[in-house]
Amino acid sequence: MRARRVRLLFVNANRSQSFGGVERWMIDAASGLAARGHAAALLGRPGTPWLEAAARAGVRVRPDIRGAWAQRVLRVGAAMRAEEADVVIVKGKKAARMAAFGRVTGARGRVVFFLGATHELERARWVDRFTWRAVDAGIVVAHGAARWYAAEGFGPPEKMHVLWKGVQLARFARARAEAARKRAELGLGPDELAVGTVGRLAWQKGIDDLLEAVRRVRPGLPRARFFVVGGGRDAEAVAAAATAPELGGAVTLLGARDDVPELLAAMDVVVQSSRREAMAQTTLEAMAVGRPVVSTTTVGADEAIEDGVSGLLVPVGDAAALADGILALARDPARRAALGDAARARIAEHFTSARMLDRCETILRAIHAAS
Repeated sequence: MRARRVRLLFVNANRSQSFGGVERWMIDAASGLAARGHAAALLGRPGTPWLEAAARAGVRVRPDIRGAWAQRVLRVGAAMRAEEADVVIVKGKKAARMAAFGRVTGARGRVVFFLGATHELERARWVDRFTWRAVDAGIVVAHGAARWYAAEGFGPPEKMHVLWKGVQLARFARARAEAARKRAELGLGPDELAVGTVGRLAWQKGIDDLLEAVRRVRPGLPRARFFVVGGGRDAEAVAAAATAPELGGAVTLLGARDDVPELLAAMDVVVQSSRREAMAQTTLEAMAVGRPVVSTTTVGADEAIEDGVSGLLVPVGDAAALADGILALARDPARRAALGDAARARIAEHFTSARMLDRCETILRAIHAAS
């Protein structure tokens, strides 16, 4: 791809007021690949937060997905032809089918389905099997996810490519320098332990397990404070649960924030309590600011974290184990520091944005060459 300028179109019909890791990856990938000389554009719905964020980041956007279903299908195909896209990277089954239709009606691009998690395709649904046959390739963010889809019958294996995520280390180095200021902004005293989590407030993020872990650790950590960053469809339910008397006001909901790196740097421990996830971006970002992460063993968690070396892994849905992990780190500042240092070193070696873009170019080169 470095020898030849490749035209890329990222397609995402997200219309939520909050957006997640796939949208952030699309923005970062489009921006980074454009800086390397490739043509990249993002196609989405007009007025959506993720597309506006992309425009602010300097990425070329096309707010063309609008109208009734048939109109949206035609507009995706029209954008593919107008961009003369060599590779079209899509999020979501509907977008995948739109792009596949666009290709058979005159667009030339290879269609790649970006699968940010497991269970996006399931073999019991005929439409999922049809969608997989209609695309040229898939990209997943962890080897564990590739194995899951292969076991579900979405093969052959060479059709699925693994692309580990990446973070901009310089951005997180600056955040580390802001940790003390951010702690003061949060009202944290020097003797108070700060435990944080970041993510959409939805059931699969395991917020109820985290709150149960808080209830369990409070007797042993009366000076600990817990912060939840993010918004989502279950925000009201989470807010109500966080005010339960047995939590003693220890939990603070911060809502959706633009200063996530600085907030992560202000924490002593970061928790990833998800029930279903694939290579959680928050885990990588917490590691990038040198904070130890207690994470459930969701798909890809063991690829990011070396258990006991650069973080701690606990079983999914096990609030007691989550509490034990938090307590173990709370009571051992030296271990927190050692795990945090190892976590940052692991990010620098394997999970930088530059390494992600290198891998992305290799994958897209192989997909384009197969056309």
